[in-house]
Amino acid sequence: MANEKKKLKHIPKSRVQILDVSTELGRAGIVATQVLCGAAVVAGLKTVPALWNLHLITQPVQTLQIALVFCLFVSSSFSCPCSRNSSARRLVMSAGTVVAALVALAFGAPTSFEFAARTWHWACLMSSLTVLPAAIVLGASWTDWQRVFAFTKPHGGVELAICIPAHGAALGAWVGAWPMPLDWERPWQEWPVCCTYGAGGGYLLGLVVTVVLCFVNVRNVRPKQD
Repeated sequence: MANEKKKLKHIPKSRVQILDVSTELGRAGIVATQVLCGAAVVAGLKTVPALWNLHLITQPVQTLQIALVFCLFVSSSFSCPCSRNSSARRLVMSAGTVVAALVALAFGAPTSFEFAARTWHWACLMSSLTVLPAAIVLGASWTDWQRVFAFTKPHGGVELAICIPAHGAALGAWVGAWPMPLDWERPWQEWPVCCTYGAGGGYLLGLVVTVVLCFVNVRNVRPKQD
């Protein structure tokens, strides 16, 4: 124990909290967190809306609202001792929502007022899946955000659990947008149905990849202490 404390003295305080949580969670904790996150996404997008006779195609805003509540639960699963300042967390999530909405509009999302509520709720959903978990764990440290997302170099299982699913959700939303401009005239081609299901599918795939990495390469789960 004394040796561990000596090692932690040489690590910046902003990293000590994350290392402690990674050590406490371990491989089993990371897997359990990923399973809970996956169950929340499925429940929010499919199970619970179906119980209320809601569907993303016919009632997109209401369905996205339900999904958002469950996806906020996804993020809350990372609210352990590693959590950072709550005001910074809210600021980062708000910024992530605005950025997601702007990116969607830049890539061709409808700009009419009729679709404004859909775009905003979809952006909130994307922010809760990708930005909010990272804001809880990483805080407002720009260096850590660059390392985890730009350079894809997560340290420890907690960062791995927020990095891969976030990339999966973003890539899934991009892939899901491909059928939208095709002239099939199907109801599911309406904005943001394809992108929402694509983001959810990509996020779930990212969860599976994270769990596999936890078992294939244990070093990815253990935090670096140098």
